Amino acid sequence: MPQKGFTSLAVILIFLVFLSASAFLLLRVPSKNKESIQSSPTQSETRKAENPQIVQNSGEPPLKLKSIGINLDYYDPKTGKAGDFEFTKQKLEFNRLFMGYGFVIPGNMSSTNQDKSNPQPTFILPLGTPVRSLVDGVVANIPAIWSGDVSIQITTDGKLQKWVYETEHVINPKVKVGDKVKAGDIIAEVSNFDKGAPKGYGAVEIGILHGGGEGPPEHVCPFLYLDPSIKEETLKKITALFKSWEDYTGDQTLYNETITPGCLTQDPIDG
Repeated sequence: MPQKGFTSLAVILIFLVFLSASAFLLLRVPSKNKESIQSSPTQSETRKAENPQIVQNSGEPPLKLKSIGINLDYYDPKTGKAGDFEFTKQKLEFNRLFMGYGFVIPGNMSSTNQDKSNPQPTFILPLGTPVRSLVDGVVANIPAIWSGDVSIQITTDGKLQKWVYETEHVINPKVKVGDKVKAGDIIAEVSNFDKGAPKGYGAVEIGILHGGGEGPPEHVCPFLYLDPSIKEETLKKITALFKSWEDYTGDQTLYNETITPGCLTQDPIDG
């Protein structure tokens, strides 16, 4: 074949190789873009990665409790204390320092004159006792409430969501809306609103509120959603507190055994 023919053939081959490479690159770029779009994390996924407490099931609270809002420990007869709980012989409205979720307030002592199931566990503690964040989150709201004190409401991102973590009936808040908090951080003090509490004592309530326009607001038992890091020990300490208090008061009928200590019911309670 003449030299000119070889040259022409070489040019054609080079041109074909160039076309093939160009076509491959054109097809490859959209594919990469598609992969990039598919693999880009959403804000929700990013938040979950940053906070592994967040659970996937939207039917459950997104954060597990790493604190129950106060310090709880086994009763020490020498100090008369079980963590922040200080045993007393003074008269108590319900003869208890700890009223669990679902505790029934008799109708003659409720504002509606009807029996009422308490949707928020209530602790009777010495005034000045620090109140702590239940979860790692962001302060979303600090509303003033009917009792003249406030509720500190925490969510995953500082916006009022379907699930809100409450420490209610507190005074002297140490945080403001938008503050990031860790479970166990001191955020306020026990309130003095409870006129049925003995002298020198106040009360605080904790709760997990489920709302968001899906129906009437309701609460769930917070002790059903303890983080694994504290669950076993916390439930043991609650059980021990009940037993120690019954022994201290001499009344063995104050606390009934339940599936989950602190939860008199596992059903949601309206309100």
